[in-house]
Amino acid sequence: MKKNLRLSLDLNDDAFSTCLKVYCTRFWHNWLIEVNLLIISVYILFMVVPNIVDASGRSKFHNSPRLPEPMVFDLVLPLGAKKNEFELNTLFQYDSEHKAALINPEFEYAYTDGYGIEFELPTENLSVDAYKLALQGTFNFLNTNKFIHGWQYYGEYHRHNKELENNLLYIAGYQFNEKWDTLNMVGIRFTDVQSEGHVEELVNSSLFYSYSSNLIMGLEVNWESRPNRPDITLVMPQLHVQVAKHAKIQAGFGMKQVGRETFPHVATRIIFGF
Repeated sequence: MKKNLRLSLDLNDDAFSTCLKVYCTRFWHNWLIEVNLLIISVYILFMVVPNIVDASGRSKFHNSPRLPEPMVFDLVLPLGAKKNEFELNTLFQYDSEHKAALINPEFEYAYTDGYGIEFELPTENLSVDAYKLALQGTFNFLNTNKFIHGWQYYGEYHRHNKELENNLLYIAGYQFNEKWDTLNMVGIRFTDVQSEGHVEELVNSSLFYSYSSNLIMGLEVNWESRPNRPDITLVMPQLHVQVAKHAKIQAGFGMKQVGRETFPHVATRIIFGF
């Protein structure tokens, strides 16, 4: 009798634990979906209500600085880009950590002054790894002839592990003088991995020196803070060379640190802008 009672209690405890686990999993999954929808809704709101033309018909960004873009953590065209600007570019990288060749072709288009959209097809060893869509906008307040700021959202779906990333970033750039510029981004990455998500912090900081109108030297630092996993830091010195009116090449060799391990990292980007 006692054994049967104890067995019954154990079974009830197991059933309760299973039900609680299922409930928590479903609650977490629903919460992730709601947050993803909220993120997308907020950025669609920013996208569809731009008001960036003054009474004279000129863009409100015509006096704002046009700053260089970091090579690895690319923008959707520079902040304040003019309507109908577009760009075809491809980033080539060799990831020493995973012994993989990464190629990211992309198309960027400014559908109105200061606002752009990007489509990207990240590949690894010539196999399509993900699909990426990015939206970017330039704020039309607080800008000066030295300072400009805006936002970027990009979503990336990884095919192999069914992982969906939502990335939110604030972007701010400042032109110290004719030679020196800086561009900085800070934000979060929210990832839904088969109903188990996590949040990462993102920071990108770049400093540029314009040696001439055709040659720019830069230092880019990327940092990803990842809960329960090693942080990732990439330090990438780089050169930007304008080889023709509509063509530019960026190249760099740096170091990537994952936890306490360090790996060499090489990258180049070929850009055609119109």
